[in-house]
Amino acid sequence: MRKEWKIKKFSEKSLDLAKKYSLHPITIQLLLNRNIKEEDFSSFLNPQMRNLFSPFLLPDMDKAVYRIKEALEKKEKIVLFGDYDVDGITSLLIFYDYLKDSSFSFSFYIPHRLEEGYGLNKEAIKKIKKEKASLLICFDCGTNAYEEIEEAYNLGIDTIVIDHHTPKKNLNLAYAFVNPKRSDSSYPFKDLSSAALTFKLVWALKEKIPLHLLDLVALSIVCDVVPLKGENRILLKEGIKWLRSGHREEIELLCRSARLNLQNLTPYHIGYILGPRLNACGRISSALKVLNFFLTKDKNEKKNLAYQLEEYNQQRRKIEIEVTEEAEAMVNEEDFVHVLYKERWHPGVLGIVASRIAEKYWRPTFVVGINQMIGRGSARSIPQVNLVEVLSLCQKYLITYGGHRKACGFKIYESNLEAFKEEINSIVKDKLNGVFPRPFWEIDMKIKFKNLNFKLLEEIKKLEPFGEENNLPLFLTQKVFLKSSPKKDGGKYQLWVSDNELTMEAVIYDKELIDFVNYNSSLDIIYSLEKSFYPNQIRLVIKDIRLS
Repeated sequence: MRKEWKIKKFSEKSLDLAKKYSLHPITIQLLLNRNIKEEDFSSFLNPQMRNLFSPFLLPDMDKAVYRIKEALEKKEKIVLFGDYDVDGITSLLIFYDYLKDSSFSFSFYIPHRLEEGYGLNKEAIKKIKKEKASLLICFDCGTNAYEEIEEAYNLGIDTIVIDHHTPKKNLNLAYAFVNPKRSDSSYPFKDLSSAALTFKLVWALKEKIPLHLLDLVALSIVCDVVPLKGENRILLKEGIKWLRSGHREEIELLCRSARLNLQNLTPYHIGYILGPRLNACGRISSALKVLNFFLTKDKNEKKNLAYQLEEYNQQRRKIEIEVTEEAEAMVNEEDFVHVLYKERWHPGVLGIVASRIAEKYWRPTFVVGINQMIGRGSARSIPQVNLVEVLSLCQKYLITYGGHRKACGFKIYESNLEAFKEEINSIVKDKLNGVFPRPFWEIDMKIKFKNLNFKLLEEIKKLEPFGEENNLPLFLTQKVFLKSSPKKDGGKYQLWVSDNELTMEAVIYDKELIDFVNYNSSLDIIYSLEKSFYPNQIRLVIKDIRLS
């Protein structure tokens, strides 16, 4: 599906602010486009650890710290319960770093995706009670586990929840509920990952910032697709430095198996190469193996586990391809929401399949695997539709649900699937005013080549890292023509283009765009900027083209 072009307008305000802050007017406009307030310009362009908020501003942080220290003093048995994805695993690893030198008893519990599903469950609570645990700490789950936490409370187990999912109501029976999205939270930044919250917890317990854990926080921020603003931006920028430093052997091994250069690691590599390898184990087998990979001291075992993670990733790809093909065959392009389901679809790949179909057809997509008349599903959305909002309007059909604006998990009786499909299609159709949504390029501004220079590129570099809610800046120049034919160079095409005033070097990675270029007519191009091989020069990375 061809993407629409949504072009933001240049504000005259940018010219005045550019003089005030000694920045390129385009850089100012990029900040305004990302809803960065004037008072936050400096902190956004120069993120500093000193700008992090105190962990004690988080709701119930003082109670969590008190209860954990009390458990340590009394040598109570503690169970650390974490989700099976990267955010959950890194949360457990961060908290383990605090506990590892202690002599008291603790154990890990990660639910098995295939056998138990997401989050706390009553069977797990019973097992925890048998272990004689008196404190349960939940990482990246627990926010909406009201019945399970009540069960723990009745069995004499105190529960601390460290989570970032959207609450439906408060957890009155939890000893401490550390979640910045609580309705009564006054914490200044709402979008921390669970691992970032755990980092804050360890900071509060140690009364100093545990800098060496920032690489784990960076993994969680990228893989859980949280907004790269505010504190997340600071934590990720510093965390990438720690990842590249090679101080954690496991990251080196993962990079080696994926043929990545550790020193050049970017959010793209984290999200699309390292993340899937860490998640694959929890999708296909047990996420405890990932935990063991990071914690074992045995070098041979660590290497073997790295090899296993790669094998699980290959298995995951194979299963994902099969389920995607079957699900795509069920797609009805007249639906506003795709609700696709089948017996025995592997629960470990449903989210990935939903994501691929949502992106291809640009519709919210629910993919459900049915087992014994109960469907377990994952949903992925598009910018125009908030999943939590629409699911709350048809929750009568669901057993449970929870998640974020763009990604949710849920359970549903098989008998409710068709009614749910009809209802959610009706809700989304109304929200979209009966118009099928289309994918789009969000273009920062329309400019001439004369507006581009190396100083601008250097300032744009300060906006990195790019990702969720801080997109790579895109520009539009109209009525461009070719000064040279495209020449293939490996996986890209090199060319020179002109807007009648200046000629610029450019590259194209998308082969389909070459057909437009070969018209050799007047063209409109969307592009990002990168450093050229020529000293102090920039080149255009062309993303899309249309005839002027």
